[in-house]
Amino acid sequence: MKSVNQNLVFRQLLSNLPENILACPIMNYDAKKITDFSIVKVFIMANVAQWKSHRQIEAGIQAEPEFQKEIETDFISHSQISRRLIQLNTAHLVELFSRLAVLFWRIKGDTKGLNANVGPIRIIDGTYVKLPSDALSWTAVSKDSAGIKLHVRIVVASANSVYPEKMIPSTGNVADSDAVNHIIDADGALYIMDRGYAHKTKMGGWMERKVHFLVRAGKNFSMETLKSYAPTQENVLRNELVSILTREEPLRYIEFVDDKGTHFHLLTNRLDLSEEEIMEAYRNRCYIELFFKWLKQHVKIDHLFSKSPIGIWNQMYIALITVALTEIMRLIHLPKRTLWTLFSNLKPYLFKSIRKILSYLNRKKRKSKGRQKVPKTKEKLLQYGDVAIASPIDKDHFIEKEEEKGIRKEQETTTNKIVKKWELV
Repeated sequence: MKSVNQNLVFRQLLSNLPENILACPIMNYDAKKITDFSIVKVFIMANVAQWKSHRQIEAGIQAEPEFQKEIETDFISHSQISRRLIQLNTAHLVELFSRLAVLFWRIKGDTKGLNANVGPIRIIDGTYVKLPSDALSWTAVSKDSAGIKLHVRIVVASANSVYPEKMIPSTGNVADSDAVNHIIDADGALYIMDRGYAHKTKMGGWMERKVHFLVRAGKNFSMETLKSYAPTQENVLRNELVSILTREEPLRYIEFVDDKGTHFHLLTNRLDLSEEEIMEAYRNRCYIELFFKWLKQHVKIDHLFSKSPIGIWNQMYIALITVALTEIMRLIHLPKRTLWTLFSNLKPYLFKSIRKILSYLNRKKRKSKGRQKVPKTKEKLLQYGDVAIASPIDKDHFIEKEEEKGIRKEQETTTNKIVKKWELV
């Protein structure tokens, strides 16, 4: 195989992929057609190029000679692609994913987060991925529904830099609180979580490990008030120092109401934060909701390439590796653009020079003149041509018929009432 053109967009994306054990020749000794490292690249490309089936992946590889050079093969059948995804060792993908996090922080450098006083925030939540009925034998959540969960931790490094640091998949019946300790660390960041994580035993463990957390609790969460403070914000109803009775250390409790009238009950062991900082930090939880939305819309994690549990876990990790690589590429080439702006524009430029996509995304946009008055124009008569049989009817015809029907029914009801009245007389 000839050398790959390093200036191509797909090559710039894949060049940041760490060569971990997946690229080790000994591990790929029995690989006759394609190595583990190459099959990971294949599925990363499938995520970006939106190849939606094994046959589309096969056709995509055959259509692009430059990518063939990258994976060092000019052909791999759809059945081989399917088998190789299942054969990947998930632990090796986890290691690859963690190495990318190290690379992210090396490029990003020290960050103070969105608020210097609050510091870096990490958000933990889970998202549900529905599976077809074939999966009812191993991940049923009801008699006719099956699915898996992705328990994800993202870091909000800055307003336009959101990065997935850790993930653990599970069957759909695993509670968020049962998975949280697999993706939480005592690293000095503030961990923000929703109500599914508000368990006293978990909080006690976090306090023992010196983990900083901000959790939304349910309205019936039991605790003992140690000290009350006068709220300084209009929408704050309670500002207290409380005990959850499982640990000696006190927690800060804030109850506030948002613009829609929803009550929020927040608990944190960051006693140094003000009411406003606590509320604002929790509002940043929307970042992970947006992350899951874009993950499903753009990376298409709910479009599965495998029915096997291992194959599905591998696809989920490769999906997050794809997002991680895109964010790293953005930091290097387009730090002022958002992750999703870059990702949504990658597909048409994958096999073109990096200069072309940079030129497109850095182009000067025309300033809007605001909403302009559009002059009224005469309605154009529709042309039906000479071939079709047309009997033009618009929706008003049916609306009028419904109204007439209603009037007739009302008149008949009135008449029947009068008749019955006279019969009684």
